[in-house]
Amino acid sequence: MMTPEEQNHIIDLWMQFISGNEEAFSQMYCLFFDDLWRYGCRVGGDKAMVEDLIQDLFLKIYQKKIFLTDERKLRPFMFRALKNMIYNQLVRDARLQFLPDDRLPFDLQYTIDEYSLSVYDRDLSDEIRDILNRLTDRQKEIIYLRFIHEMSFDEIAEIMDINVQSARNLLTRSLSKIRKDVVIVFF
Repeated sequence: MMTPEEQNHIIDLWMQFISGNEEAFSQMYCLFFDDLWRYGCRVGGDKAMVEDLIQDLFLKIYQKKIFLTDERKLRPFMFRALKNMIYNQLVRDARLQFLPDDRLPFDLQYTIDEYSLSVYDRDLSDEIRDILNRLTDRQKEIIYLRFIHEMSFDEIAEIMDINVQSARNLLTRSLSKIRKDVVIVFF
């Protein structure tokens, strides 16, 4: 979860940008790029497409100087906007024929440096990968947002277009499924 200082820094940069400070805009781009890129690649975009779409997103923000009613929602706004842009690009490219429930597939890959692992550790790594692959795309996405990006339930709800209680319930169900699968696999 973002510290209040980090949140205030982002709000300060945003307000400086809205006031015409282009350096603040550049700092925002650098601040958000890596997290947006990793998220975009997991949501279903290829690396080059995601990079282009992030640039398009920032170009739109720069040109329109989008007004947010609550500056604290800038981060979820950026993630949600990128997710929508990826979906629209995939539809335009006709690479996406059918998307159940208007949801994108979510890729939550578990990676470990395979060369430094013992045989036992490789087997364990494979088991963890299998457990994560049993999750639904929405379960993978909420785990990624909550534990990798340390987002609040408010931010997650905004990005996933669900209410806060649904986000809490989804995370609880996801973790319960992982616990259940861990017990089955390891005991």
